[in-house]
Amino acid sequence: MKKIGIMADSSSGLAYAPFDHHIKITKTTIHFGEETLIDGVDITADDFYLRLEKDPCVPKTSAPETREILNQIDILKNEGCTHILHFPISTNLSEYGKNLKNNIDSLLEDVTLDVIDTKAATLLQGYMAYFAEILIHKGYDIERVKEEVQKLRQQSNAYFVVDDLKYLIKNGRLSQMSGTVGILAKIKPILSLDKDGRITTKEKVRVHNKAIKRMYEIIKEETKDAKKVVYMVLHTNRLNDALDIEKMIKTELDNVSKTYVSTITPTVGAHIGSKILGMGYVIVDDYDFL
Repeated sequence: MKKIGIMADSSSGLAYAPFDHHIKITKTTIHFGEETLIDGVDITADDFYLRLEKDPCVPKTSAPETREILNQIDILKNEGCTHILHFPISTNLSEYGKNLKNNIDSLLEDVTLDVIDTKAATLLQGYMAYFAEILIHKGYDIERVKEEVQKLRQQSNAYFVVDDLKYLIKNGRLSQMSGTVGILAKIKPILSLDKDGRITTKEKVRVHNKAIKRMYEIIKEETKDAKKVVYMVLHTNRLNDALDIEKMIKTELDNVSKTYVSTITPTVGAHIGSKILGMGYVIVDDYDFL
């Protein structure tokens, strides 16, 4: 019988996940000028965002190296896995996962690797890998797992409000938005990770607090007909505000299955900055085990 292992990259936020899992994480490198740090090894989220608020340098990131990927695969092989599902960040946000299977297949022995385009990032990406792990424990075969994961992605969404657009602009993540104009006009955009895994502008709001409230209203509207929803509140150095949103969700919404509050991993934070608040959801009506 095949034993299936699960992998994801640092962008998934699984290193800071508010749930237990056995998912292997391929680690990303963060660069502050000439200084190189490994996400989750050389710098943690808390320290990263404190530095980001003081350091004028806009950091860059590098995808996990082949050696790092093979190391994680070897760990899973040693645990008896003969098949691995890897859940990278959306291929429309990073090239990392796009050609990974073709590039690495020739280096593998006694194990099969499948790469799933999550079309997601942060904990929404991580939750898809976590969901796959749950299905595997329940005895789902590989093809069924992949089908259910893609179905789950269509029943999910995420938004976030950025206080300072310079990180997204300088890292080239806002191609569909006039970012410079946004800064000059003091716009606080509500950004969305669309169904193709691209960052797009949902709405433009001029006051930050109003943008946060509007983001909540959008999530509430999109989930109003669902019976069971997993809600996520994500932040970069804004834990208390994130907990306030979680409390509002639990108090006001009657379809809450679970809520998760988590920091956004530095790998993603390098591209969006500090003091970010985001919300995501996954509709899980079809799954009585969630």
